[in-house]
Amino acid sequence: MSEDAGKKQEFADLTLVRAKISKVEFPEKCPVCLDEPEDLVSVTITERASAVRGNENAVSTWADGKDKADLILASARGAVTFWVPTCMLHGSGKLRTGRARFIAWAALFVLFYPTLFFILGINAAIWHSRSLFEPVVNLTVILLVFFVLVIYGYYPRALERALRFIDIDRAKDAVYIDIRNDDYRKLFMNLNAMHADVIRSPEEGPSE
Repeated sequence: MSEDAGKKQEFADLTLVRAKISKVEFPEKCPVCLDEPEDLVSVTITERASAVRGNENAVSTWADGKDKADLILASARGAVTFWVPTCMLHGSGKLRTGRARFIAWAALFVLFYPTLFFILGINAAIWHSRSLFEPVVNLTVILLVFFVLVIYGYYPRALERALRFIDIDRAKDAVYIDIRNDDYRKLFMNLNAMHADVIRSPEEGPSE
């Protein structure tokens, strides 16, 4: 394989895109399934103060954009809000919310004492040579419930995984987006051909 061909293949495998904040547009397709858009979702990105960019996720908040006051306040704090067309299946109704995260945290406190109780029950059963079946089963159920609630509250949804906003650099008018769907990335690059490029990392230069 020639050097040029190898280089093209290398960049074909990349998913990180840099675009101009002031010019960026998102295709009229769902980033997850490429269906026609039926919803409009906002994502607010807060710029990191770190001197080294790209090592951690920027503070990003997906929402349905209904609370305009929150978006205005976020913008005043150095954040930028982008609007992304999606289908209904992967739209605002499927995103993680503050309520979901609250439920996950509430589960930690509510289930802590039952978990401790069954752990002590296992210890007592071992100490007194009793059956471990009941306390082990009860502890397993409690841990499974907790695990499910944590996933419900904190695991990124399909849209958040398909279109991951890494960071913004307002001084350079740049937003860094990890676009996992190959077809959507091609649509995005075609739409933003004059002011977007594929890069290896936020620290490196654009592709040739």
